[in-house]
Amino acid sequence: MKIERVILEYFRCFYGKVEFSIDNFNVFIGKNDQGKSSILEAIDIFINEGKGVVKISSDDLNVRAQDEGKQEFRIGLVFRDFPEDIIVDATNPTTLKDEYLLNEEDYLEIWKTFRNGKLLGTFIRCYHPANDDFIKNLMNKRLSELKDFVNENNIRVDDKRKLADLRKGIRDFYKSKDGALNTEEIEIPVDAEGLKDIWSKLRNYLPVYALFHSDRKNVDQDDEIQDPLKIKIEEIFRREDVVQILNSIAEQIQKEIDQIAKKTIDKYKEISETSVTVKPNIPTVETLKWKDVYKGLGFVTDDEIPLNKRGSGLRRLILLSAFLADAEQKLYQDNVHIIYAVEEPEASLHPDLQKKLIKALIELSMKNKYQILLTTHSPALIRLFETTHINYVEQENGISKVRKFDETVADKIINTMGLLPNLGKVIICVEGTNDEKYLININQNIEELKEIINLQEKIDSGLLAIIPMHGSNLKDWINRYAIKNTNAIEFHLYDRDIDEKFKDNIEKVNNRGDGSFGTLTNMREIENYIHKGVLEKEFNINIEINPGENWADIDIPGRIKSILDNRDIKSIKRQICNCCSKKMTKNLFQELGVREEVEGWFKKIKEMVDKCVQYRKN
Repeated sequence: MKIERVILEYFRCFYGKVEFSIDNFNVFIGKNDQGKSSILEAIDIFINEGKGVVKISSDDLNVRAQDEGKQEFRIGLVFRDFPEDIIVDATNPTTLKDEYLLNEEDYLEIWKTFRNGKLLGTFIRCYHPANDDFIKNLMNKRLSELKDFVNENNIRVDDKRKLADLRKGIRDFYKSKDGALNTEEIEIPVDAEGLKDIWSKLRNYLPVYALFHSDRKNVDQDDEIQDPLKIKIEEIFRREDVVQILNSIAEQIQKEIDQIAKKTIDKYKEISETSVTVKPNIPTVETLKWKDVYKGLGFVTDDEIPLNKRGSGLRRLILLSAFLADAEQKLYQDNVHIIYAVEEPEASLHPDLQKKLIKALIELSMKNKYQILLTTHSPALIRLFETTHINYVEQENGISKVRKFDETVADKIINTMGLLPNLGKVIICVEGTNDEKYLININQNIEELKEIINLQEKIDSGLLAIIPMHGSNLKDWINRYAIKNTNAIEFHLYDRDIDEKFKDNIEKVNNRGDGSFGTLTNMREIENYIHKGVLEKEFNINIEINPGENWADIDIPGRIKSILDNRDIKSIKRQICNCCSKKMTKNLFQELGVREEVEGWFKKIKEMVDKCVQYRKN
């Protein structure tokens, strides 16, 4: 199961109810002491119930809530990708949907309540039939109660020995009697009579959660979960093939223990004259803690020193290695989901290794089984993330909030985190990264254009920057907002398209009066500035031009897709701009009739750069 949403109620700095969504890759940023670490630790408390990295404490209750007399804090996780069928036993399958155990969005929503540093109860919040008190409390009913209700109302049930069948028959009875099942939001404790068997199976699908703090905590014992091997042990013991083997072993042992216990009790009854009842207390298979057999597992270093006793730099290198190994692994079990939560990945790592770590974690998040949660203060790292990954954590009037990235968040990031834009004095603004690649490629591969102005050289010198205006990368947003308050001048180049949708934008740029300049392409799109012969050779196709058609107005990517129906438009555009552009020449532009236009782009950029050079000299 993967986390869809996190809900915190009166947990630490989160007063009241604070709710936010979780994706496969998530970054929490903000100033110190705003609640970033508390988010990661709340999930650890929920999943590991104080047996993971974080211990539950009475101090976890929000201070303001304590002053108001409240005694409990709550953590709720909403899950997606849960198992379709839950096998309660070998002959009793059911589904969460059939049992009305999903919330209004058809997700699995689980809540845990804590008081005085202890788990008070676990509940499933769901939209459940509530026509009357009996069906509202259906999941709390014992087998005998369900049978009595079925017999009293002459309800047909295929197998009255199965709880799931009895509940289904009763729900069908209410549908027929009342015309519909009237649902309302309720919370059902997981130890309810009808739910505990389902929960015992369902909890095996909870994700493995691995929290890596930024550094060793000042406590007497180090948390062994910081060793990546500990995570692998828990993952292995969750695998279905391993679970089946262990259950088989446990059942065999339990069978033999039962026999020994029975013989012992029988003998006790023969010789005892007391009235004291004696019976065996044998733990169920589900409660056996197999991973504790490997409690001493972990890496050791020189002189048998445990990894957790070494410096944070070495431990972070091992952690990076574990993530890289996971990212390179091709065979993995989809049924076991893993959440890696890493505080300040930049800690104790060289900048080059920081980038490797982030790359490995992003790659992991693209695999089905992983979710990644990070906190960071590093401006350099923040530029590596997509805006969709960003969650901004801040306190307002002493209450922590979590906000997804938007325009106001972008301003806050710039103001509070000391981010400075990577700007040259001339900014080339294009629609996307494909256009950026196209411009650089034709400039670097056609000597006549390179002689006008060497774009890469000017970029390296800091005089020039290219910004894809529709990109979602955070650094693009930072740069875009920052140029409002600089003396940089801008060169805008956008596709004409059929509807000239950017015409008004170009006019606004040219009317600024600050030296900025904008133009639309004369042809439909940047892809039209590739010669027909180059495209045909690259894609191994023949592009037909119909009578009356003009190359400048044809939807080139669309035409290619109509021939190669197994390709998508995005990949076609990327191949045109990344590969075909490198094969263009001065003569091919001449044949297209656009040589002067293309040269004009670079002449205008050179003119603007020259002005900036003169400005710097002055």
